[in-house]
Amino acid sequence: MEKQKDGKLLKTIGFIGIVIFIAAIAVSVYMMSRNMGQVPGIDFGPGQYYYTDIPGWQKYFLTNAYDNHVPLAILVVLFFAWGYLMYRFWCFLDKKWKD
Repeated sequence: MEKQKDGKLLKTIGFIGIVIFIAAIAVSVYMMSRNMGQVPGIDFGPGQYYYTDIPGWQKYFLTNAYDNHVPLAILVVLFFAWGYLMYRFWCFLDKKWKD
């Protein structure tokens, strides 16, 4: 009896989730088609939206204001090396915890 109640509850919650998801997509498409939510005169290009409220954000985020002495290729290699090390560490922990 309890198992049947749980199954019905999960189905109801799943159905409500699907309805909310579809409604969110419909509202998003409607808002985009009507150009709602845009502030006139401000172009929210990639990333600009997040920095427009920081006074003088250009000096922090534009590339000509930040001079890095480490070449970009080395930074990319370090990024992937760190990712690989974390992957190997995760595999190690996974083996340890399975035993």
